[in-house]
Amino acid sequence: MDKQLRQEWLVSLLGWSGVILFLSLIDTLHDLWVADSDKLNNHPLWALQEWGLWFLFTPLLFRLLNQSAARHQLTNRCCLQICALIFINAMLYQALFDLIVLDDSIAYSLLYFAPVHPVVIFINVFIWQRYLALPQAQPAQVDDAAGQMLTIEQPEGAMQLSYDDIIQINSASNYVEVCTAERSWLKRATLKDIETQLPRHMFVRTHRAHLVNIQHIARVRLKSSGSGYVELKSGRVVALSKAHKQAVRARLQNAA
Repeated sequence: MDKQLRQEWLVSLLGWSGVILFLSLIDTLHDLWVADSDKLNNHPLWALQEWGLWFLFTPLLFRLLNQSAARHQLTNRCCLQICALIFINAMLYQALFDLIVLDDSIAYSLLYFAPVHPVVIFINVFIWQRYLALPQAQPAQVDDAAGQMLTIEQPEGAMQLSYDDIIQINSASNYVEVCTAERSWLKRATLKDIETQLPRHMFVRTHRAHLVNIQHIARVRLKSSGSGYVELKSGRVVALSKAHKQAVRARLQNAA
């Protein structure tokens, strides 16, 4: 059992042990505080009976998320599918357990737990993302631009744009707008995907929605607020955010 797997099981064991002990304590204190007629009189193991299944399903959820992340397949859709799989199996287990062991009806179990289990899954996903998620290896950007071209798909066929001719690339929803001096093209991709394909010494991100070819930058103008804009040699102006200001200035100094 590797370190990551042990950590997933340990977080689940400690977390759910704490939850079950806390619920049992609250139940005991309640019965000590109220009159006999208002006591809950729950079985000492009632919390374990209701929530013990998560000792198994929580590390399973962690494992599926980490495996998908390791294969770079953890999209929002994939995460929802994993959560749905855990929810369906948890509800099935709970309904069968309540029916066989406690003689409760399946309808009652579904009514009681269906609103609660999604909340539990959401909290578990948050804990995984905050403490257990494996670091994602980012694809390396291209360093050598010699002979490199960006492919633009067109109805009449794919065309190739030289990196030198690209002035800027802008985010446009599920597309990016690739701009040259002559015209602009739309390409189905995210700005992050495009950034990994470009030579890092030629392009710099000035804003979450803009990539700019350093060769086409004329000057940088800053505002009193800390943000600013980049003036291009063509006369165009591109937004410069606070988050990317230092990186842009450093890249320009290195390119000088």
